[in-house]
Amino acid sequence: MSRSHYTNSADYIRSLGPCSKEGVVLSRSDASQIRQGISKAISMDDEKLSMLLSDALENKSPEEIEKDMKKLITAIGCGA
Repeated sequence: MSRSHYTNSADYIRSLGPCSKEGVVLSRSDASQIRQGISKAISMDDEKLSMLLSDALENKSPEEIEKDMKKLITAIGCGA
């Protein structure tokens, strides 16, 4: 089975977190640890949660994607 849902779920969590001048603050490892902690807290299998979050990333609307991009651009100082 592909592990891309784990990567995508980590990227989804990262998109919700803060940004700095260097870019997205949370690493994929940090985001994965957060996801694993949440799955344990809610008694859900980590693979199932990662698939749900991966789907959430893939289903982001163009407006949500634009908002994420603006947040990042502002944080790194490239926006006007």
